[in-house]
Amino acid sequence: MRFLPLILLLILTEARLHGEIGATMEQCIARYGKPERDALNESGLLCFRKDDLCTIAHFYKGKCDVLSIFSAKEEFGVPEDLPANRIRSLLKSEGASPEWVSSPRYTLNGVWCTPDRVTFAIYDTMRHKLAIMNHDAYMREKQDVAKTRAGLKN
Repeated sequence: MRFLPLILLLILTEARLHGEIGATMEQCIARYGKPERDALNESGLLCFRKDDLCTIAHFYKGKCDVLSIFSAKEEFGVPEDLPANRIRSLLKSEGASPEWVSSPRYTLNGVWCTPDRVTFAIYDTMRHKLAIMNHDAYMREKQDVAKTRAGLKN
């Protein structure tokens, strides 16, 4: 029983260091390392390069709400394709959910969502980029696009 508090502390510390959808800036830096580019004040973005991946994290109200993940290796200016098993692994590790459901495909892109439909992901097969976002980020983006189309956005 003496070790129970220590074990709980280790588990909770590990959970706090995991960067993913919903993580803080500090948690993302702990996971991915020092940002290669810090545009937090301008656009809410931190850009990371770790191992063979580039990750762009967008923050809204202090939490990561969008991740864009792609290969650090390029061919003709386009990131290398991410294999299907790597995409599945990234969805589980970065998407804040162990379960993902493939959505009906009306495009060439891969589309998934979590069973609770709070988070979804799109793999752009032309650009070879995986975007994972929460529902609120998607709704904000749709509103911005509508405002732009209506000519109301400054």
